[in-house]
Amino acid sequence: MTFKSDVVFEEIKERIQTDKEMVKKVGTSFRMTIAGADGATKVWTIDAKSDTPYVGDDGSRPVEIEINIKDSDFIAIAQGKLKPDQAFMQGKMKLKGNIAKAMKLRTILDPKMLKAKL
Repeated sequence: MTFKSDVVFEEIKERIQTDKEMVKKVGTSFRMTIAGADGATKVWTIDAKSDTPYVGDDGSRPVEIEINIKDSDFIAIAQGKLKPDQAFMQGKMKLKGNIAKAMKLRTILDPKMLKAKL
């Protein structure tokens, strides 16, 4: 199953390998469960905490923040149409873990950094 958000995670994977400054700034790890319109889910792990940053579908890695969000809402955040804190307040994004650290997701999902046309 392909999700619209896959292209965003592929870009994050690329960026996390080259942008050491971003990794240092974020310094935490996320597990994101993305829900598709048909009820299917996909799990992505973003680890900007370890010495070798990782982005992929290894759901068994330990993380500090767990996020559940619909594919369409994730895309809206990536496009800058929805702020992560608004998504959380509106119940569009469920969060487990440290909220202050979760807000660092904004650094990773900066719409200005996005190359893909969504």
